[in-house]
Amino acid sequence: MDFPIGKAYSKLIISIFCIFLFTFCFPDMGRKKKTENDWFKIEKVFYKTEPRKIEMVLKGAVKNPSLASLQGFELRENSSNILLFQQEGPLPVGSLLVKFKVEVPENKEWIRKIGTTHKWIQIALKNDNGQLTHLQTEISIHESDKRQFRKDLSIDAEGESIRLDGREWRLVSDVDRMDQALLQYVPKSESLLFWNEMLSIHVYKVRASSPSEIYSLLESGKKKECPNVLWSLESERSGKISYFWEHSGCGKQSPSSQVSKLYRGEFGIYNIRYDRRSKIGLDDKKRWSDLLDLLPSKLD
Repeated sequence: MDFPIGKAYSKLIISIFCIFLFTFCFPDMGRKKKTENDWFKIEKVFYKTEPRKIEMVLKGAVKNPSLASLQGFELRENSSNILLFQQEGPLPVGSLLVKFKVEVPENKEWIRKIGTTHKWIQIALKNDNGQLTHLQTEISIHESDKRQFRKDLSIDAEGESIRLDGREWRLVSDVDRMDQALLQYVPKSESLLFWNEMLSIHVYKVRASSPSEIYSLLESGKKKECPNVLWSLESERSGKISYFWEHSGCGKQSPSSQVSKLYRGEFGIYNIRYDRRSKIGLDDKKRWSDLLDLLPSKLD
């Protein structure tokens, strides 16, 4: 079958443009680890804290006696890369350990943020002839490490405590997995094991599902778990679903009730909930429905 040259040329140009656009708009998608070459090997890069002090540590190996200097940068998406350190020669062949101070104010925001933080670190290398090359790696700072950082640096976690209904609520549980994230708060005087009221921010990290699909799964799951539950769809508008359920006791569970919102947000489908281990009156139900609309902004 004949295929006009003009059309083939046009498709080629469009394909090249699409590849360029994808690479330009999503640079991180093309970023790859390269931790070793003939000059140097990156073995480990990590943060470490002591009381009121934070530093970054680079462990590596010099492989070429001509290596004259190295620089470390944090790669940023929407701003200039940040120079972290500079190490001048002589750099003898063998193991290398570099420690450098990190400014707390400039790193406060990612330390406050709950969950794992990912950073790309680039090591720029120069030999004694002025030739340049670079290596780069991705490091992950997990929430367990960040908790220690906050303790050492006297920094509060983002959303660690919130004021919502005139009371202070404190974070008692945070889970961040590939498929979902969950933050749970109780009044300051209560605990995760012994609570009467709980606020939850549950994010289902899904792209294909809609709030109505998640709603159907939640409803069917609750009715299967507790056949005597009273379930009510309160409203559905502008992509946000408001619903309520209560039961007078289910198995070994005491009477419970829940006011809930369900909608698509920045990271997936958000399920914002207020749970109480007792019945909720009509006035309280209306009040908590309004308060739940304010909850995500309280974490900013």
